[in-house]
Amino acid sequence: MKALLSLRKYFVKYRLSLLLGLVFIILSNLFATVIPSIVRETIDGLNQEDVNAVHWYSDFIPSYFNSHQRLALLGALFILVFALLKGVCMYFMRMKLIIMSRYIEYDQKNEIFRHYQQMGQGFYSKNYTGDLMNRISDDVSKVRMFTGPAIMYSLNLTIMIIAVVGMMFYVNAEITFYVLIPLPILAVAIYLVSDAMNKKSDLIQKKLSNITSYVQETFAGIQVVKSYASERDFERDFEVMNETYRKDNMALVKINGVFMPVVMGLIGTSILITLYVGGNAVVRGEFSLGNIVEYIIYVNMLTWPVASLGYVTSLVQRGAASQKRIDEFLNVEPNDDNGQVEISNLANEIEFKNVWFKYPETDVWVLEDISFTIPRNSKFGIIGTTGSGKSTIAKLLMGIYRPVKGDILIDGKAIEVYDRKSLGRIFGYVSQDIFLFSETLKDNILFGINDLADSDNLKKAIESASLAAEIESFPDGLETLLGERGITLSGGQKQRTAIARALIKNPGILLIDDGLSAVDTKTEVDIKNSLNAWNKKQTFINISHRISSIQDSNTIIFLDGGRLIQYGTHLELMGQEGPYLDLYDKQMTLAQEA
Repeated sequence: MKALLSLRKYFVKYRLSLLLGLVFIILSNLFATVIPSIVRETIDGLNQEDVNAVHWYSDFIPSYFNSHQRLALLGALFILVFALLKGVCMYFMRMKLIIMSRYIEYDQKNEIFRHYQQMGQGFYSKNYTGDLMNRISDDVSKVRMFTGPAIMYSLNLTIMIIAVVGMMFYVNAEITFYVLIPLPILAVAIYLVSDAMNKKSDLIQKKLSNITSYVQETFAGIQVVKSYASERDFERDFEVMNETYRKDNMALVKINGVFMPVVMGLIGTSILITLYVGGNAVVRGEFSLGNIVEYIIYVNMLTWPVASLGYVTSLVQRGAASQKRIDEFLNVEPNDDNGQVEISNLANEIEFKNVWFKYPETDVWVLEDISFTIPRNSKFGIIGTTGSGKSTIAKLLMGIYRPVKGDILIDGKAIEVYDRKSLGRIFGYVSQDIFLFSETLKDNILFGINDLADSDNLKKAIESASLAAEIESFPDGLETLLGERGITLSGGQKQRTAIARALIKNPGILLIDDGLSAVDTKTEVDIKNSLNAWNKKQTFINISHRISSIQDSNTIIFLDGGRLIQYGTHLELMGQEGPYLDLYDKQMTLAQEA
């Protein structure tokens, strides 16, 4: 239950709805508990030869109803009126409490989504996407069932028990004591069941997250699955996971299945006690026939609240288990500090100063003691072997990760002091792993632009990315709707779309991480010429595994095994014996053979 304490802020926010809901619960139960008293008085009145012999009726009812037939009609009218009043109050009770739970669900989903976006890349590398999705969808839904139905039924149950038991003790304390004997037994049964339900609920939630993650990952890589004809293998694995999930759910159903007959049996026992003890009291003249009927109605009124204890307990336990899972992520502090210094453009230079880096989940250094300087308005090339740390440098520049040791300085200040939004505005970033949204081609290019670019600027960005011819061939042009992750485009088209998306920002620093690997040599030359003409005052950082892509850079660094091996211009590096020249010879040989 401690996990549910984190929901206090929502109940404080919507305290008016909660208070009004409580008021309507009290009113609905007051009207409900009056009905058995009306039934009792009506039966006792009908049981008398002279209606006026009943004191209550002789004082308060008009003389028109001084007959058995009309007295029965009056009792029915009273029951109808109070039943309608009860129904109206129950309607407003649900309107206040259930709507409150929907607002809480809305706020909680927004809070989780905002928190997710503040987390660093290390958080996402340690958690499955399916698990993240499950906590913001299924877990939040289970918490809503606690903040809505569980709260409503719990309050209703408590107030109804107080009202009904209070009325029963008011009528006859001794008989009430006998009638309520089964309730403590029921309380013990609920206590024993709740712990098992809590453990099962927590286990079921974890397995559901695993299933969601597995399905998400399978369909994200469906092309690989089909290319290896592995559909049956994945189906078999999913069946195993789904079967264990089904068995755990069935175990929870069995617990509930045992619980409900016990509840109904104890309620039936209360009715039998009422008939036996109450009947003997009638014979002794201490109880009336109306009292027996009244008590049976009261016991039946307790049937649903008491029977719903199992359902409410299940909702509370599932809500607590889900809230605990949600809090596990919400309690993780964002590890990418956001500075306060605003930056509008690069004034002088970017400097890597003795930078060391390793990913949180490994102990292997990806970068070791890296130092270099990128002057403003220069072309800077980064090349190296596979796994040498080229893309890691791009992620460090974009603030996705922070150096473990050393400093990254922008205009002499540590990158950590800059506001991330303003820093992101001066960069145009084309990552190695291109991600496109399931929107139109135009929306993907304009992504990240606060103000919609004018048509000339959009056209210029498309032409600079050599994407104009493809767009003209699409039936819907720029309004072409892309599939998930841009699956309807080829690899080269994705890369050029990403380049257009970076250029439309007119960034002060253009950072391309192997963003031309999927285009042919002619298209690469066209794009590079367009980039040169795009902005003469732009700093261009080009990361590539092809020397042809970076050979016109003012400065080139060669990385190998996370270390900076060579540094200089293309001509300088070609004049040195080393890995740069060896790579050039290999690539030229492959190009000639092709």
